Order: sequence, then C-alpha cells, then structure tokens
Amino acid sequence: MQQKSFLQRNWYLFTPIVIIIIPLLMAANSMVNWGYGFNESMNALMHFGSTDTRYSIGFSELGFKTIKPGMDGRTVYSLIKNPFEQQVEGTVWRFSLPQGDAKYYHERTLILEKDAQGVPRVKRVVSRFHTPEIK
Repeated sequence: MQQKSFLQRNWYLFTPIVIIIIPLLMAANSMVNWGYGFNESMNALMHFGSTDTRYSIGFSELGFKTIKPGMDGRTVYSLIKNPFEQQVEGTVWRFSLPQGDAKYYHERTLILEKDAQGVPRVKRVVSRFHTPEIK
C-alpha cells in the first residue's frame, strides 16, 4: 500500500487559509478596480450578489478616475460623456444608478460649481459603494 503525502493526509488544515484568502483577494480586487479603501471594499464584499449598477453611455471607470477637482465640464464630457442625471441646474452629475430595485451599487457622481466666468468646474468627485444607510 502506497503511503499518502502530507497534503493528502492533512488537506483539512488548509481550509481556514482558503476561507480567509479568497475574501481578501476579492477585497483587493475591489480596491484596485474601484479605488475603494479596505473598509469600503469589505462592505462591497459583504453585499456581493445584491449589488447591481448601471452606468451612463460612454462612461468608463478609467476616465472617471482621471477627473480631478477644478476640471471644467467640457473636459469631463470629453472623458466620460453624458451623465444619467443632472440636478440643481447641472451642479450634480450622476454617472451611475442602481439597476432595477437594487439597494447597493457603485456610485459615481460629480459635484460641479460655476466659477466667476460661469464655467462649471468639478468641486468634488464621489466614488463610493452606495448603501441605503449612506445618503
């Protein structure tokens, strides 16, 4: 009879390692892809499967990451095209919304403010995992 290797005899010892490593890899993936911090990545991971996001036509995550406060509206448009919604005379541009009745989604919003010449400029970039508890 052939003797079993260490892994064949003790495979169950590696189960806790796998249970820990897979969620950490998924959290690292959301940190890299969406730019979230660790806590927000874990929050997104906790709601995995109940998250559903729709993005505006022409939107790209890479283009959104390049937007910085102070950019004008035309530059924003050239990078990520039309938003879904513009509220309060065009000062809030939403590029993502929940799909269907989903409560959790990846929020991508720009807050713009007109400068002295009346040109809309990015005041704040909102890139976060949206939950119903956070408004």
